[in-house]
Amino acid sequence: MLSGLKSAINYYSAPVAQLDRATDSGSVGRAFESRQAYSFQIRIMRAGENNPIPKLVRTCLRRLLILIFSLVFISGGNSVSPASAGEAAEVSLNLNLNSGQFLFNFSNSPSFFPVSSLLPSDDQVPSSEKELSPSESVRKKFYRVLRVIDGDSLEINGMGEVRLIGVDTPELYHPLKPVQYYAEEASNFVRKLVGGSSVRLEYDREKHDKYGRTLAYVYLEDGRCLNEEIIKNGYGFALTRFPFKNLKKYRQLEAQARKRGLGLWGNQGLDEFLWILKQGTVPYEIFEMANNRWAIRYKDFVRLRLTAEELQSELINLRQWTNEFSPSDLEKTLLSRGWIKVKK
Repeated sequence: MLSGLKSAINYYSAPVAQLDRATDSGSVGRAFESRQAYSFQIRIMRAGENNPIPKLVRTCLRRLLILIFSLVFISGGNSVSPASAGEAAEVSLNLNLNSGQFLFNFSNSPSFFPVSSLLPSDDQVPSSEKELSPSESVRKKFYRVLRVIDGDSLEINGMGEVRLIGVDTPELYHPLKPVQYYAEEASNFVRKLVGGSSVRLEYDREKHDKYGRTLAYVYLEDGRCLNEEIIKNGYGFALTRFPFKNLKKYRQLEAQARKRGLGLWGNQGLDEFLWILKQGTVPYEIFEMANNRWAIRYKDFVRLRLTAEELQSELINLRQWTNEFSPSDLEKTLLSRGWIKVKK
């Protein structure tokens, strides 16, 4: 019986390669990886004097072979036309390696031709038929922007709050800081670019920050990167406190915006200083004392004889306290930390 099966099945491959076994998926897989074209013929002889296989066995075998080739090869679509009457039925398997679709054709002709002549080149395959890699598929996914929170944060459908990587815009809603210069302009700029539109996201080393926000590079539908647009147009700074892959590029974009005097870099920063004075902000005054020591005055309170390191630390604390505490709580905190209230 086995010898009869072997004599009843003949398979051929195109000259470009030799296939060990017609049903060897490993060999076929290697053929696909190397983009070699194969042509197969499976000759199933009809019952007769020279055919020892009964009709029922031959029919089952034909169907089994079709099933095997379907499972091994078919990833797209296929079409099957029934074999017509004749001395033999030829099964030619045409492989389209570019589109991933395979076609079974049955004919009476005993001849066969290399499938490679039917395969289109890469530039002939429509872009819609070319498969995208997993990374390309992820990059092409777009999300709807629900709200612009501020210049460097968005609320995106299905993602929650998204913090732009490598960008720091002036504070608009910080709980411990007042509204800063150019904060509203930065938010309006971002709103104009992405408000109500769809964006795609790319990620860096860390996907979330300590607040649970998604960290991402945000790309517009026209391909521009929102992170870069903010910095190069002078609506924000390169955030260099944390490492990210585009740090060097973002520093260069900031330097270019500063050189051109764009946005918050206008008038060499003098515009920001004049804006601060107009807000009626109470200044932190610094005075130099003997022996390389320093003093700070804030309203009616002073902190005296500080080293350079202590001065820096105390200024950071003072900025936080003045934005966080009520006047009565601020006075208690300053007096407990060595400040002196100056009587008028």
